Amino acid sequence: MSRQQFSNTNTQSQRDAEIIRKVKLQTQHATTSTHAESGWEQINMASVAPVRNGDGSVDGAMHVTTNVDASVYAESFAQSLDISLNDPDFIERLNECLTAEIRPYRTEPTPITLAVLADNSVRFNPTQRYADSDKPTSIIKFGEMVTVDKANDAVMFNHSVELLDFHMDTAGYTEASLRHAIGQALVDICASMSSHCVDLLVNAELTQKIEVTKPTGIPREQAEDIIDLLSVNLTPAYGATLSDYTLLIPASLEAILERAAQRAGVEGVEELLGCGVMEYSGTDRGLFLLPRRFTALSFRSTADGDAFPVTLSRNANKQAWIIEARGVVDLVASATAKDADGVTVSLPLITQLTWK
Repeated sequence: MSRQQFSNTNTQSQRDAEIIRKVKLQTQHATTSTHAESGWEQINMASVAPVRNGDGSVDGAMHVTTNVDASVYAESFAQSLDISLNDPDFIERLNECLTAEIRPYRTEPTPITLAVLADNSVRFNPTQRYADSDKPTSIIKFGEMVTVDKANDAVMFNHSVELLDFHMDTAGYTEASLRHAIGQALVDICASMSSHCVDLLVNAELTQKIEVTKPTGIPREQAEDIIDLLSVNLTPAYGATLSDYTLLIPASLEAILERAAQRAGVEGVEELLGCGVMEYSGTDRGLFLLPRRFTALSFRSTADGDAFPVTLSRNANKQAWIIEARGVVDLVASATAKDADGVTVSLPLITQLTWK
């Protein structure tokens, strides 16, 4: 090999190495995505190799092969969503705000039965001797049992997304983008479920409606007015303090109360208000006070034991993947008890503060 040929070969090798280095720099943040929770490992997005002639020589051209497979992302998304929704921690987090259960397949919601005790106590002097004629007496009264059953209507929710192969092949994905997508999906599903529960509360005879003036002003003033409204309008029979309740607030108030919590130096809205807080999406219908001991959410489970089954299907006509998460939730909030005459009456457990 002549010196000139050796020089050309060396230059070509340096050029190949430089091109490979640049391409790797451009794709190193998106080459491998591993989602630990789901166990799916996504394949490399791109590979680079020199184009070789028939005799094995390299003329300087580089061949970039895209290995993006939309099915890998779709499977990873579906399994991550399924594991996140059916994780016991998800239900435990719901129980921090409101009592929630996942009941076995083909069973009814567990009713809530609470005893309202009657006070038959008497006052007496332990140092005094009593005769039968002047001993302390009391008329025995019996308390009642309050039974809370499921509402007449339930909510069957379904959330779906369509992933086009074209979008995934051109845009690509990373581990971080997948995590953000799953996080946003969970936020949307929870807000939607709360919104549908609000629809049940508004249309059913489960609520006591009270008209109040909507707070205005800066976030701190609005937060103080909301705390005052809640404290004045709660029902002591179902909870003496705000900590005994869960508050449903419209999404438009979330940012205002968060800002008020920051100014107050507390961690979040729940610490600011002193009760569990869940936001609902859609139209602003006011505030809902749910007594935690008297209300609950009951999720139906499938034969496989999943409360939120997630399915992945293929739409070949559109070259797209369809991901669906669905489920059924019953609201246990229909309370009944017997009055003094022994007649069964309904008890509105939930207080709705509507804006004038």
